[in-house]
Amino acid sequence: MRPKNLFLCVISPNFTPVKHPKMDFAFKTIHEFNDFFKDELTCYRFYEQQRWADGKPICPHCGSAKAPYTVKPRGKFQDIPSYRCSERECKLPFTVRTGTIFEGSKVELRKWFQAAYEITTSKKGISSVELATRIGVSQKTAWFINHRLRNMLNEAAPELLSGVIEVDETFIGGKEKNKSKSVRAKRSKHAAPVDNKTPVVGLLERGGNVRLFRMVKPDQATLIPLVKANVAPGSVVVTDGWHPYKVLKNEYDHVIVNHAQDEWVKGEFHTNSLEGFWGLFKRGIIGIYHSVSPQHLERYCAEFSTRYNQRKTSNIDRFLHVVKSAGKERITYRVLTSEGKPNEAKPE
Repeated sequence: MRPKNLFLCVISPNFTPVKHPKMDFAFKTIHEFNDFFKDELTCYRFYEQQRWADGKPICPHCGSAKAPYTVKPRGKFQDIPSYRCSERECKLPFTVRTGTIFEGSKVELRKWFQAAYEITTSKKGISSVELATRIGVSQKTAWFINHRLRNMLNEAAPELLSGVIEVDETFIGGKEKNKSKSVRAKRSKHAAPVDNKTPVVGLLERGGNVRLFRMVKPDQATLIPLVKANVAPGSVVVTDGWHPYKVLKNEYDHVIVNHAQDEWVKGEFHTNSLEGFWGLFKRGIIGIYHSVSPQHLERYCAEFSTRYNQRKTSNIDRFLHVVKSAGKERITYRVLTSEGKPNEAKPE
């Protein structure tokens, strides 16, 4: 029995590679970007060229590179390239979307591309309300697209940071004075100002990349394993005078810049680069997103850190990085909106 799918009518038992148009990435504005990706067929052919070598389809179900059958699609997208695996044991239908974060979405691929371009080129991010207006979808859909893209940006197995590493923590959350009287009444009189905020630790390689980790509790038992899992032994680790960092001297060349005594630079060592990143991160949250829940904070951290790490590349290179990284397991709306506390950040 034929499996239920959106494909019908085998046209050809053999696949003939389509000659792709020359991809000229000289555009500098969103108008030029949209002029290039003018229709769905252009987007599909472009993504085939990015995902598959020479644009030759590879079955995402079984991994076979054998020439697939070409099939005629039906439904919302009538002119997209669609295939069926020619392996006897597989024979499953697929498109270039299958097995990527774009799979299962009713949103056009050109809108996904524009969303990826917007989120990577906007210095402080783009809200779901603004994105919905720009690409022509509902706010709910734009919110989901944003989070799928952010979730994809997490590095699976990053290399260890080395050299001079700045380590610092910050707290994300609203000010107590801005909360309602009923909420403030439930708060203990002895609670610290940061008790109702979410701690985030950052590790920044001087002149290189930054990594962010959301912590359930800002203590030595959480901080030190994260540093050890991400910083190469023998590196110079620069921190402030917070007591949980003091044990770092056992494995690293630990330099303390004591902010409590108005010390901000010690020779060539400081945490000013990471402090500058925190300023950009918080300006984005306050000015663009206004509020970020602990449940989704890790994805926002991935968004801001990825943009910072690609600060020396062009807008086109940042967009291509997203497109080439899209072949990952997608997060579903049910998982994204499921209740419960987020997983505690743990070293790999």
